[in-house]
Amino acid sequence: MVASVLDSGLVDGMIAFTDAFDPPVNLAQARAGAAALTAEFAAFGVTVPPATTGHITLMRSLMVPIADDALALALDRIWVFTTNTDDVCCHDRAEAEVILRAGLLPGRSETSPNTRYIRYMFDEIARFCDPTFLAVFKTFFYNAVTGVLMEAEFTPEASDEVDSDFVRVFNGFSQFWFTSLQFTDPCLRSDRNRAFWSAALSSCVAFLNDVNDVLSFYKEAVHGEDFLASRIHRRTVAEGIPYLAAYRRSLDSGLAAYRRVLDLATDEQRPHLDRYMKAFAFWHLHCRRYRWQDVYPGLTPVDA
Repeated sequence: MVASVLDSGLVDGMIAFTDAFDPPVNLAQARAGAAALTAEFAAFGVTVPPATTGHITLMRSLMVPIADDALALALDRIWVFTTNTDDVCCHDRAEAEVILRAGLLPGRSETSPNTRYIRYMFDEIARFCDPTFLAVFKTFFYNAVTGVLMEAEFTPEASDEVDSDFVRVFNGFSQFWFTSLQFTDPCLRSDRNRAFWSAALSSCVAFLNDVNDVLSFYKEAVHGEDFLASRIHRRTVAEGIPYLAAYRRSLDSGLAAYRRVLDLATDEQRPHLDRYMKAFAFWHLHCRRYRWQDVYPGLTPVDA
């Protein structure tokens, strides 16, 4: 399945999609954020691999440039810890349940180091956004943890009849990730641009989900179990179609979503959105986390 995709040239097309991506990136800020978060994690007693911290602070710098160092750290905190929470909950259903109960059932005393940190990270971002957006932002986070629980029911044979497209809208944290772009510029603030976000968010989610699926498949194949749970593989099995056909469908859907988001944007919004989406693909291709250098040695790794 992997060979069929690599031989098709579709990945080469995605590399070409990011060829012109070369904006300034504040590496010093990313390094400072990683150092600060490493100390915080130790103080809270939570375990986050240093590689995750380094990769995701750089990812945030690429996709969501923030001049204000305090706001940048508040976003780095959320991006890094949410990425780790996704990984933890995918392999520990009980912790996912604890996170949901602690966050959504007022008055319960059940906590864990993760739930205490989640409360802290939202308290820290609260001073940079209006209360309504904060409520929506939290909702998107807990919806995604719910999606992780649904994904845990997948069977390797895709014989469970769980709708993976429906689950994918939940479990990718994509609403959560994309709306964090509202912190970059007043032209994207949610309280002033709700009509844009209401119109574009479905395509924003489709872009992140599809492109992540398309550019994560090699890493997932190396892992093995993650590949079997992926939406592209499950679609292949459920519909009885070649893996390449399912892969191409996700790629085409992701690029169509990219175009629709830009079509819906104003001239002022468009450069921020274009950078966000191009940087997302660029980061996948150049970050060591996704192992593309195994296949394309010419892809220079990005490191903070």
